[in-house]
Amino acid sequence: MPAQLSRRAVVTSTVAGAALLGTAASKTASAETRRPLAVSGDQALHAARRLTFGATPALVADLRAKGLTAWLDEQLGRLPEVHGAATGPMPDVPVPNLAAQMMDAQGRGIDLKAATFARAAWGDRQVYELLVEFWSNHLSIHAGTVGALKLADDRAVVRAHALGTFTDMLLASCQSPAMLRYLNNDVSRGHWPNENYARELLELHTVGVRARYTPAHVRDAARALTGLTIDPNTQEFRYRPEWHDVGRLRVLGWTHANTDPAKGLEVATSLVRYLASHPSTAHSIATKLVRRLVGDPVPSALVASAAKTYLANRTAIVPTVRHIVLSRDFARSAGRKSQRPFDWVTAAVRSLGLQQDPKMLTNATPLLQMLQRLGQAPFEWVQPDGYPDRTGAWTSTSSMLARWNTAQQLVNGGIAGLRPLDSAAVLGTPVPTTAGALADRIVQRVLGAPTRPALKTALLLSVAMASSKAISEATAKALTPQLAALVISSPEAMVR
Repeated sequence: MPAQLSRRAVVTSTVAGAALLGTAASKTASAETRRPLAVSGDQALHAARRLTFGATPALVADLRAKGLTAWLDEQLGRLPEVHGAATGPMPDVPVPNLAAQMMDAQGRGIDLKAATFARAAWGDRQVYELLVEFWSNHLSIHAGTVGALKLADDRAVVRAHALGTFTDMLLASCQSPAMLRYLNNDVSRGHWPNENYARELLELHTVGVRARYTPAHVRDAARALTGLTIDPNTQEFRYRPEWHDVGRLRVLGWTHANTDPAKGLEVATSLVRYLASHPSTAHSIATKLVRRLVGDPVPSALVASAAKTYLANRTAIVPTVRHIVLSRDFARSAGRKSQRPFDWVTAAVRSLGLQQDPKMLTNATPLLQMLQRLGQAPFEWVQPDGYPDRTGAWTSTSSMLARWNTAQQLVNGGIAGLRPLDSAAVLGTPVPTTAGALADRIVQRVLGAPTRPALKTALLLSVAMASSKAISEATAKALTPQLAALVISSPEAMVR
């Protein structure tokens, strides 16, 4: 470190700068409900931020060269192999024998969470991974409750159908051992069915409360699902007809005589198909997709047209997503969506070019501990409603402090499994020769846009330098991690 930069000066100025930027961030954190942060209107940059886990210079250039429509169609048309080869930089998590995997549930769960992060941070199927995260959150399962069963659910339910139809995904979910155990349907039988799964199937997974279903409808849905359970020996799905409750059923507009227990699985799948194609489900799914891809408040006209697209295409996901992304509302939504913790940290990793360390393959615990401190480790939301997707849920002093601390760890190699920041790669050539040019270079690399005057002022204040202050190459490289940490702590870095 150059002589003029003492360790105390660096630490003090970094904390002061983070506090300054953080105060500004907290004032703009409710952008979704007030007004958008003044971010770049570059549509390629906007799409890269909103449709991926973080914009990179290469990604933005690719988007700009191809145009949004062609790039999106390429992303949505790339169906990954989910039953064979790995779908990201981490080795795929094998699930050949669920019974055996259950013996090491904690270890397998760590592998799955680490692979989920790795695919988001370094994978090239970014839109697919974004949709996998969306549907995993929609059909949320707390991994700590079900152990290694979540491995099979991730592959056979979400990853297999994220670009398919919601009907097929929901049918797979109702036969997922992880879902059945999580919501107690694995013990539901006879005349006294457990209503947990049926209630969440209606309220969270499909029609929602706007459909005005009744307690009687919940009970009949639970009766329709009796017998869907788990084989105790293999830990795989099993239908047990002797557990199925027979007798006439009615759920909203769906009815069934339900007279033969041997055909109880057909009864259950009939109900699930009905719910997946219900107009209220179309509205619910469209609302959540618009909120995720566009922002809050959700434009009602876009929700209505997306719901129509969903129904017209028999619950197909790709046409619905395409309709939303190519809408005028999406184009106008820059700055209207906040970064949740997982989004924020993957965007930081991607924009700074941080690389995966081989240690992650053998010990991913430090990485997961970081995500836990931020509040959004994969599959760790206990309640079945999934991680919230609204700004207010993530706006707090503790949340902001966690991001500041994590920013410092990211750039300084403080997280095992992630390599330290490569200052030379961030700076490029020629290396900036003034403090102002250095700030501009880092902001452009991290945010992909010119420096906002207030942000530049804060960055220069943190290093106590005037914009015109001449600096050596060594000083520029020494200051890069500090300034990079501040940029990823800035208000601009808190929006998608």
